Amino acid sequence: MTGKISVYKPFNAQSCSGLKDIGLLEGVTSALWVFSLSMVAVGLLPTLPELWVMLGGYLAVLLSLLTLCRNRTLLVLLCVSMFGALWALISNQAALEQRLPITAQGTDQLLTVEVVSLPEEKPARGNDWQRSLGRDIRFQARVQETGRGPIKAGSLLYLTWYRVDKDVLARLRGNSHWVLPVRLKRPRGSVNPHTFDYEGWLLQRRVYATGYVRTRDLKPQWLRQGSGLSFVRDHLRGVIQSLPIDHHALVAALLLGDRSGLSNTDREMLRQTGTAHLLAISGLHVGMVAGFFLFVGQLLARFLGVLVGISPRWLPLLLALTGTLAYTLLAGAPLSAQRALLMIWVLLLAWHWRRRVGAGLAFSVALALVLLIQPLAFFGVGFWLSFSAVAALLLGFSGRQATRPEGSARLSGEAANKLSGLSKRWPSFFVSLLRSQWLVTLGLILPSVVYFSGYSTGGILLNLLAIPWLGLLILPALMLGALLVGSSLGHWCFKFADWQLDLLMTMLARAEQFLPSWQALTPPQTSSLLFVSALCVLLLVLPRGLPGRYLGWLFLLPLLQPLLPVSVVEQRQGLTFTALDVGQGLALSLHSPEGRLVFDTGPVSSSGWSAGNAIVAPYLSGSGVKVIDALIVSHGDRDHAGGVKGLLQALPSTRLYAPGQLGQKLAGTFNIPTEPCVAGESISFGELSVRWLWPLQREIDGEENDHSCVALVEWRHVRILLSGDISRSVERRLRQLYPEQGPVDLLVAPHHGSKTSSSQTLLTWAKPERVIFSAGFRHHFGHPHADVVARYRAMEAQIFNTAQSGAIEFFWHDEASEPVIKLGRSAPRFWYADHNGSAEASRGLSRRE
Repeated sequence: MTGKISVYKPFNAQSCSGLKDIGLLEGVTSALWVFSLSMVAVGLLPTLPELWVMLGGYLAVLLSLLTLCRNRTLLVLLCVSMFGALWALISNQAALEQRLPITAQGTDQLLTVEVVSLPEEKPARGNDWQRSLGRDIRFQARVQETGRGPIKAGSLLYLTWYRVDKDVLARLRGNSHWVLPVRLKRPRGSVNPHTFDYEGWLLQRRVYATGYVRTRDLKPQWLRQGSGLSFVRDHLRGVIQSLPIDHHALVAALLLGDRSGLSNTDREMLRQTGTAHLLAISGLHVGMVAGFFLFVGQLLARFLGVLVGISPRWLPLLLALTGTLAYTLLAGAPLSAQRALLMIWVLLLAWHWRRRVGAGLAFSVALALVLLIQPLAFFGVGFWLSFSAVAALLLGFSGRQATRPEGSARLSGEAANKLSGLSKRWPSFFVSLLRSQWLVTLGLILPSVVYFSGYSTGGILLNLLAIPWLGLLILPALMLGALLVGSSLGHWCFKFADWQLDLLMTMLARAEQFLPSWQALTPPQTSSLLFVSALCVLLLVLPRGLPGRYLGWLFLLPLLQPLLPVSVVEQRQGLTFTALDVGQGLALSLHSPEGRLVFDTGPVSSSGWSAGNAIVAPYLSGSGVKVIDALIVSHGDRDHAGGVKGLLQALPSTRLYAPGQLGQKLAGTFNIPTEPCVAGESISFGELSVRWLWPLQREIDGEENDHSCVALVEWRHVRILLSGDISRSVERRLRQLYPEQGPVDLLVAPHHGSKTSSSQTLLTWAKPERVIFSAGFRHHFGHPHADVVARYRAMEAQIFNTAQSGAIEFFWHDEASEPVIKLGRSAPRFWYADHNGSAEASRGLSRRE
């Protein structure tokens, strides 16, 4: 057999530059890993220690090593670990301090600011959720001058300006300067399992405060239009929007990282086909831009070589470095693009200096640099997607070197060239392309399941076509169009990219009808299962020839277990009740082996944000719920029923229950059977039963507070009372109708703890052992009222509040009389400022970004 064959050889660094270099490179790689892991360890601490405490601990260990063993390697690694940990501690403490003091929560300020982002426009929504009232604008602003108060110059604000007029729309641009009256809030978000950690996301970006422009008392004043990167991006977006093309939003997303204009239809199609990452600026895009500029640089260098006889080696490198930096800045420099830029620069510089950099060293350098810039970056999903994909490629293609068999040494150069001609290269290239796509798929499936509770199997094939399509045709055309903006050639480049995008989106839309789309998968529910799954993925991506490599397929069993006829994971036996943290609203989940119920779906905001698809649906999917057995909506208020549409768009429900005619109104076009909740009737799912106590009538609209469905949930010995927003008058009627009701284990306080509810009559009748207030943090309604809280305390009821605790989970085991209680803000995240110190709340709920 002649030609080149591929044989497995374990990777070693001996090919770098001698045995001395081997030890040095391995030492540097180890030190970088220790540096990075030390920063990660500090970020995982539940609370941040004082600087002198950590420094003292490291110095004590250092002195011990000097006294006992004096191992130089350990001493060096310990010093590296100390520097990493101290850097992370100082950075994280600074991030905590750069937040609005809690004493300034809800205060009004008059600030001089500069807009430092692309303003995002959305149609304003009124109370009827439909009628357009102008435009709402969200933007980031940097404080320039302050008046009295705690706000410091240079602080970053995330602001919303509601219902702006045309004059403001024309002037509110990147780098514009304003005097704005604003109402500010401390950066804070809902804390729920399996949902986006908005509070941590704000902390990573050093956001000082969030808020909105308050135009009721003072009029905002435009000062001047400045210049800078935001203005350039805003100007380019305006040029894109004025072009005679069809896909303005897609072009802006790919070139500027601005996805605010994407339609819900496009977003959902990209998610279903597993190609949503194509519009998230990351390593894929930065790498393709680097390749494009390297290619252009090689052409220019050869052209100069023909003209002047000298081909500058530095030209391709300079163009690639400059092009990737420009693209990253043009896209707004998101953290994902910054990570990719660092890694690609390391590889480009190593290539230019003709030095072979080992995969482990390049990977560890990029990891250390990313964490050095942002020690909390590892909490982001983009971090895991980027590094998992790169790690899978590096491991999958490591250890394979092309070698010639002995017989091939006799081949002439001409014969060897023929054997390695195009007819031989293209099949090998295509196989490598398939393998790289397969390795990326393996690397991304576990982060996708953990963070998004699903994966698109059809995306494996679609990405094989879409990624080269984007990199070879669309992105180069967009880059040329941006470079030549304003010229006829630049317009032609944009039109060509738009044509290609139209073909790509058409192909994806048709493929969605035939290929398997998004598959909901349950994340591994324990740390041990997660570790085993990650270990199995590691086995699968390693090069062929490793003994036991195919045992890695076992990692699919925990992920696919809901689809298997026999469960490979023991099901949780018992009743799980969760009060989700949805702000000023209510959303409850009840889950037993026989039934999965949802009581209320949380609010919908005037901007269109829905707790149904942002909180309730991700929580249910992450908990393994594929179908809701009963969706119960207590009444028609927006803070209870607002999330229905968003939830039903994400998860199907077998039946919807609501008072009177409300169910038919909420079901809309979802074609779900509805039933009214009427006192005296009940529904059951095995041992889980729901008995309606209120309302008495069927012919009501279900919109009023006193129309609320009042339900008594019973499971074995457990009794839970759900009361909606009923008032004292209904509470008195309940005592009259059901005098022998008996005490309940848990009561969800009516009307979020309003002073118009939770009368002494209700407390004496229900005798709750525990009570939950579902309310917004420091909301202007002031729930729960101090007098109401005092009444429950007088009854010696154990009190919980989602505003302080985050999501609250109760789990009753088969034989246990007392529940296991977990609070969202008891999770090990140092930025969760409020914690409940009760003994039952020693465990926190799992989180993800």
